[in-house]
Amino acid sequence: MIDLHVHTKYSDGTDEVVELLKKAERVGLEVISITDHNTAKAYEELENLNVKEYYSGKIIPGIEMNTKVLGIPIEILGYGIDYKKMNKLIPTVFLPLKERNRIEAERLYEKCIAAGIKLEENCLKNYDATYFASKFIMAEIQKFEENKTIIDEEAWNELRVFYRKYMSNPNMPLYINTDDLVPNFKEATNLIRECGGMVFIPHIFEYRENSYKILDYILEKYNVDGFECFYTTFTEEQTTEIYKICKDKNLYVSGGSDYHGKAKENVALGFGHGNLKIDFSEIIEWQDKVRYF
Repeated sequence: MIDLHVHTKYSDGTDEVVELLKKAERVGLEVISITDHNTAKAYEELENLNVKEYYSGKIIPGIEMNTKVLGIPIEILGYGIDYKKMNKLIPTVFLPLKERNRIEAERLYEKCIAAGIKLEENCLKNYDATYFASKFIMAEIQKFEENKTIIDEEAWNELRVFYRKYMSNPNMPLYINTDDLVPNFKEATNLIRECGGMVFIPHIFEYRENSYKILDYILEKYNVDGFECFYTTFTEEQTTEIYKICKDKNLYVSGGSDYHGKAKENVALGFGHGNLKIDFSEIIEWQDKVRYF
């Protein structure tokens, strides 16, 4: 069993690196990839550990990077990267995390006010920029029940839906333009290639109504190595569909839980929302093409 999409405290996960390794060992994962957002610093910590003391499996150095397609914020995964080189290059294409978060929070606050959403006037003064803007503003929105007339129930109850459906959708009034905050798709994929990595597209159906538009555009315009076909929120039909696309187009297959520790308490390492269990055989075709830690 494998899990090639997990996060630690170095981005928006809550687990320490050692804690994550221990959990991976406990659930019997043969291969993992720590794919923190826009950083590979977890691997620098691994250098100072006796990894086999905690985890007997293999580790593929990875990263999840923010980018955009058709004006829509998406993510890409890089596997088998030179993490030292990546950590040196990241500051050349991304603002420091706190600075980016603060800008997004300010923009989202203004969009909320313009849309008639009630917020405390001085709420941004309490903003801790180590947290994503979406998480902070959503909590502020939820302080006022009357905002339920503007934010639908699904998004009200689940942050990822709020982010994808409202903040990341150009057709919605809370859409945040981040063209000046993240690299474009070509720049992001080139960075992964420069660091010796393979490019995969994660959780394509998380982009909701824009999923097929994004999928078709990427397949037509860019060369990627594969797609994340097994993902914690995918239905059986979605998994079958993207898996078939990969096979038909000779693209590689990957999968992961998108584990975040306590930040996503309903997502377990290796198992996602329920019983993900991605078999090692799914990456046989490409597992010897990437470097391991």
